[in-house]
Amino acid sequence: MTIHIHALPPAELQRIREQGRDDHGNPFAVRLDDVGGAPLRCCLRDSRPGERIGLISYSPVGQPGPYDESGPVFVHAEDCGGYAGADRYPAEFRARPQVFRTYRSDGTISGGRMVSVDDDQEQAAAALLADPDVAVVHSRNVVYGCYMFAITRAADTEPACLA
Repeated sequence: MTIHIHALPPAELQRIREQGRDDHGNPFAVRLDDVGGAPLRCCLRDSRPGERIGLISYSPVGQPGPYDESGPVFVHAEDCGGYAGADRYPAEFRARPQVFRTYRSDGTISGGRMVSVDDDQEQAAAALLADPDVAVVHSRNVVYGCYMFAITRAADTEPACLA
């Protein structure tokens, strides 16, 4: 099975930048990243020292209900062009252990698994997506639980529970 990687939608990020607030009312505060290493959800790479980044609250499920949790995500302060490699797992995220959390099309959690840096991330995602009940897989940070990006079947355009 071929998978598709989804970074945060560029149009949604542009709207947040322009309005100066995320969808939860938090100001879009821009700062200069002194050290780098922040996982950017706009282009799915780590920030570099000297880049302008912002921290926003984001709800990746996109459907009202108890599973529509919000959390912090780092993004570039300006449009960076997004993630160009939708057909491959983000290289700079391979070195991070992740939790792959699965969701049904109604936005409810259906399961998940830990994915270590030694695992084949594409194979792990494809195995989870082989279950017809799974609409989308979220990659999440192991320690903080933060949303990283979404993974779908390449044949799926955009599942209902993908914001």
